[in-house]
Amino acid sequence: MKPEIKTPVAPTVWSVRLDSRRRPTFPEGVMKAAGLEPGSELRIHVAEQGCIVIETPEHVRNRAKSRIKTRGSGREVKDFLAERAADSKLM
Repeated sequence: MKPEIKTPVAPTVWSVRLDSRRRPTFPEGVMKAAGLEPGSELRIHVAEQGCIVIETPEHVRNRAKSRIKTRGSGREVKDFLAERAADSKLM
């Protein structure tokens, strides 16, 4: 019996409009797929002109940890995160 080959599934794309106060309303499918609930904390930045990235703090931490591991800097993850937290409080 051959192992099942899974074909990649294209990501779902939802259309979202901003209301008159410039607030987006996320569809229920987005919230469920991302594991978000009303009141969830999110981080947002512009990656390039016209591209807005919205992430959970957990995703940002995981991405930072991954970068540290792949770059082999030798710094402890906790020290890096503490430094980033201190930097964000200065802004």
